Amino acid sequence: MPAEPTTLYVTRHGETDYNRDHIMQGSGVDSALNDTGRAQAKALARRLSDEPLDAVYASTLVRARQTAKIVGAPHEPLPYAYLDDLKEISWGVYEGTPPTDERIAAMKAIKTRWRAGDVDAPVEGGESPRQVERRARRAVEVMLDAHAGERILVVTHGRYMRIMLASLLYEGDLTQMPNVPHANTGLYVVTHEQNTFEAQVTNSVCHLAS
Repeated sequence: MPAEPTTLYVTRHGETDYNRDHIMQGSGVDSALNDTGRAQAKALARRLSDEPLDAVYASTLVRARQTAKIVGAPHEPLPYAYLDDLKEISWGVYEGTPPTDERIAAMKAIKTRWRAGDVDAPVEGGESPRQVERRARRAVEVMLDAHAGERILVVTHGRYMRIMLASLLYEGDLTQMPNVPHANTGLYVVTHEQNTFEAQVTNSVCHLAS
């Protein structure tokens, strides 16, 4: 057992044009950071520059990989790993769509089902929270096994963060997803010790005010 807890610095990628325009991304839209997103990532890099990071893990999607490289740059040389298991939920037929009345109604309906406990319900053509949770748990296990007692930057996506952190912090109760807010480069600091996860910092965006 490591003498120190394992610390996960979990963040969402920086802004993309799709975020700005409220177009659904999910795992099937591989968009890049825009200027705002790159500035957000640089601000988070400055904030974490004095933290002794040991490794970086990120989703294989471009927006997450770009964010990870910017935030990790002050700590190089540093090992980077890109995992499909950290990719955003698949939003199915709604990926790439603007916020039409139909999409808004569909998202409201599926999120109502999730809040009521039906977390095995998938988006049409996409994934359910429970399916994503299985991916998230695999990714967390990989990180904890490889970096016990170390400090790990984890760059992923908004809905994925809701699912992963609800699972870790609320003992698998995915109905708690609404209690996991997120913003572009919003930072969670989560410690793992004796099989327990605890949030030390929650969706902090103070670096974006500077």
